[in-house]
Amino acid sequence: MDFVSKVSVFLIFIAASSSLTLGDKFDFEVDGMVTVRLMHYLSDDGNPEDRGNITVQSIRTGSVALSQAGLMPHHSTRLKALARNDQIYRLQAMVEGSNDKVTKFLTFMKACALVESGLSDVLTVSLDHSGNVVAVSSSAPFAQCDGVFPSDNQLRFFNTTVIVKHMDVGPVPDTATYIQKIEREREARERGGDPKDNRSFLAKYWMYIVPLVIFVLLSSAGQPEGGAGGAPAPAR
Repeated sequence: MDFVSKVSVFLIFIAASSSLTLGDKFDFEVDGMVTVRLMHYLSDDGNPEDRGNITVQSIRTGSVALSQAGLMPHHSTRLKALARNDQIYRLQAMVEGSNDKVTKFLTFMKACALVESGLSDVLTVSLDHSGNVVAVSSSAPFAQCDGVFPSDNQLRFFNTTVIVKHMDVGPVPDTATYIQKIEREREARERGGDPKDNRSFLAKYWMYIVPLVIFVLLSSAGQPEGGAGGAPAPAR
């Protein structure tokens, strides 16, 4: 097998591997369910408390079920204290894998942004091409805080949107066009070289002829005219 054929086989293998990766991204061989336990910190130095659970019912379709407990009045008071002191609200997400290993993810936002939104937030669960959780992040709809807090009655229940995000796959290389180009070059070499150029001599080498002609014309114009009328030579 010559070099060109080896390169062609290698590129075909890359294209096939890329196609398999795309298929794994959206069509998992085995569908499954993932549970994410949520714990949050309602004080700067306290221990995390239970907030609820996110259940990704299908890693293939991204359907979710969310269960969250309401906040007691003293919880709302502690959360508002974090907001007044311009501190952060921390959220811990714990995911248990198939081997009973628990992976923890920590995300945070400004406490005032969560309070002023009335406990409205967005949780994004990112999955890789195998359906494993690789990140959990939280955000609030408002990035800036105005210092206007709702009452404790408006801070009893979370209004949470959950987004399941699959890993993005890069573009697949256009190997078919490149293989065709290599094959054409190989066939040209086997026929004895590149296809014959039928252009005229001037059409092929005009870029060399034109500067030479200009140079000759300028040189001729710069030479003095000979013949009578010239100044006599000085006497010795």
